[in-house]
Amino acid sequence: MSDETNQRRRHERFAFHNSVILLLADGRELYGTADNMGFGGASMTVTGEPPEIQAGSEGTLKVVFFGRPADYPCTIVSANGTKLGIKIHRADYNGAPEALLQVKK
Repeated sequence: MSDETNQRRRHERFAFHNSVILLLADGRELYGTADNMGFGGASMTVTGEPPEIQAGSEGTLKVVFFGRPADYPCTIVSANGTKLGIKIHRADYNGAPEALLQVKK
């Protein structure tokens, strides 16, 4: 992750390799892996062909934390081939507590 990317983010991201499903507002379902995740967003690698998707597309990111499903309303902020940058809307999500994303030392 570049210094410029780190400076744009308000919240730290953590390595997170977990299967996810992105349900887009247009009805499409994209399957893949979250490469990292934090309080405000995630990076996703889509399985299969690169999707035709525009920045600004709305959806819901579905993640399972320790057997507990979590749904995160989101917006796609970048799409580069199979890599998607996702902004999570934190105000109205239903899911796992933030403590599950924290690295305990």
